[in-house]
Amino acid sequence: MAPSKGWSDRLNDVYLRGVEEFLDYAFKKTGRRGEIRCPCVKCSNTYSATREVVGTHLKVYGIIRNYTFWYHHGERVGESESNLESVQQSEDEPSNEMHDILRDLYPEFCGQDTNDMDTDIFACDIHKEEPNEEANKFYRLLRDFEQPLYQGSKSSKLSCLVKLLHIKSFGRWSNESFTMLLQLLKDELLPQGSNLPQSYYDAKKVIQDLGLSYKKIDACVNNCILYWKEDERLNFCKICGYSRWKTDKYNGEDKVKTNGKRIPKKILRYFPLKPRLQRLFMSTKTASLMRWHKDKRVDDGVMRHLADSMAWISFDKLHPNFASDSRNVRLGLASDGFQPFANSKMPYSVWPVLLIPYNLPPWMCMKQSNFILSMLIPGPEGPGDAIDIYLQPLVEELRELWETGIDTFDAYAQCNFKLHAVYYGLSMISCIWEPISWSTKESWLVLVVIRTPVG
Repeated sequence: MAPSKGWSDRLNDVYLRGVEEFLDYAFKKTGRRGEIRCPCVKCSNTYSATREVVGTHLKVYGIIRNYTFWYHHGERVGESESNLESVQQSEDEPSNEMHDILRDLYPEFCGQDTNDMDTDIFACDIHKEEPNEEANKFYRLLRDFEQPLYQGSKSSKLSCLVKLLHIKSFGRWSNESFTMLLQLLKDELLPQGSNLPQSYYDAKKVIQDLGLSYKKIDACVNNCILYWKEDERLNFCKICGYSRWKTDKYNGEDKVKTNGKRIPKKILRYFPLKPRLQRLFMSTKTASLMRWHKDKRVDDGVMRHLADSMAWISFDKLHPNFASDSRNVRLGLASDGFQPFANSKMPYSVWPVLLIPYNLPPWMCMKQSNFILSMLIPGPEGPGDAIDIYLQPLVEELRELWETGIDTFDAYAQCNFKLHAVYYGLSMISCIWEPISWSTKESWLVLVVIRTPVG
């Protein structure tokens, strides 16, 4: 039987003992006395080495995160089925994050004891503090929606709804067909008294109440301006003079929806950053990982993360107040266009803008599941040099996060704090990582970052 694999995190206290158990197991199962394949992050089971070399590599570089079935070291199918409970869940595997968040704040919901929580953390003298108003609202909504779909159901209302919306998105269902499905499930298939929403509109309100929706901001068809703030009520672009609204080619009048609202030619979908950063600290798991770069990073001279760089250290010296709290978020930015319509003959390019939280460990911060979608810039053509027009809402929010911050509840430390954030951009002029000061003369730096790899 294979030994426990719960030691795969090299920051764990039992890691060194786990390495020795792995080496004993591998040499015994393979029957080799000289060399075995090295499963460290650097060698990736490609090269063979002696026990001493493999042991050193595992201690320095760490074992491959997703190498949980030791095929190259003698493990066979069915061998460790009885030992699955000791295998630590990988970050790559899906988990019920909503249930985890509820468990953090409401232990009685999951029948767990708060005494198991580690409170000797982050120099916080307050063992437990009441969440701020925004966090409390989120937790209350989450607790309500996590109630069973119906009496005796294994699935909650929220988890079922999220899965159904996921299927709708991938299946490209219309809103009307999704409403028909919900009505069929509620009226004919589910027991009486189920709390599943009856329409797509009601289902969408659930997501909006949780703060996971986006804002629609109309844009000039020629990428001149955004119709927001002082320009929100304009009907024509103040730069190019083009109409904001779609027009009927037959009568020349503005097109309207069934509710009487006019249809804009171009719409930017902006996903507010502040609530998404707050969400990172509403689960003990992610809240603890957001301070990994300071509390758990191994400083052994090997470059594995941006926190190992001189630029990171230089920034900490320049801004000691920001660096004093490891929870403050450092963000990278990336964007590129893609064709969303696989079978379309007409060229079309949508530009998503993504933010990468560099606080997370290196094996997590560049995973797609941990990217923060900031905005969707519509086509049919890419924004080109006018991308800074679309970045205005993000720039404004980042400025506020840098200067003022936002009240955030830390579920790991069980206390409130003022969260700040900074954007790290790669300047091709200075070739160092540095935060952007958001002045007009430096707006070119944003454009440079979009066109260069981040990280």
